[in-house]
Amino acid sequence: MRTWQDIFAEKIADVHLKEPWMLQEDDTLQVHVLEPGWKEFVQRRALGRFRCSQCFQEWSSAKVHILFHMCRGLGQGTVRMRTFRQACRRCPDPRLEEAEFNQETVERLLHNLVLKILQYFYHLPVQPSDLLEVVVDALVAGPHNSTRCEGCQLGICSKSRPAPASDAWKPLMAKAHHTPKHQGRRPHATPTHHPSPSNCNFPWKRCCCIGILLLCVLAVLLFILLYFTKK
Repeated sequence: MRTWQDIFAEKIADVHLKEPWMLQEDDTLQVHVLEPGWKEFVQRRALGRFRCSQCFQEWSSAKVHILFHMCRGLGQGTVRMRTFRQACRRCPDPRLEEAEFNQETVERLLHNLVLKILQYFYHLPVQPSDLLEVVVDALVAGPHNSTRCEGCQLGICSKSRPAPASDAWKPLMAKAHHTPKHQGRRPHATPTHHPSPSNCNFPWKRCCCIGILLLCVLAVLLFILLYFTKK
């Protein structure tokens, strides 16, 4: 928590606010349960790492949610935060474990938090595009286990935007050509076009007529030649 507080203090100093702001941890926070004058911000789908305190298994998840409640008053500002925990999949009776984040992820999370403070309490216009995406810097294997996720049990995940069934991060791929009538079939290779009577603009009918006419003329000439030869 000390790292979070130090980075938060630096980002508050960067925006030159008149009042000091404090960041505190509070595991009792509930989504949409706010005291009068408090505002809420939920940072969803951050990448966190976990380690089981019983079997020492380690895993990563890209569906770690952080809840912030904030208030400004009495010459200072206060932010309370709660990071939702996850439990080990292997242990039959696991404990909920705290997530760990790398420094870049923490800085991006707190950057978004400060923007929300400026929006809620200092009337600074903030667009969704101003918020930084939380960096996913590692592959995460396997589907998200909602039964071992504290956020899912408290309804946080269900309130988030639709997401893939797997936590795994996938690199961006080029868009594939879509052929709705042949879904699931193997795409056919594009045939090479060769000149043929059916697929080119050559005047075959005219050529046939001219050929027949020439044959008739030759037949008449041959008949005349044979007629005079016999005489």
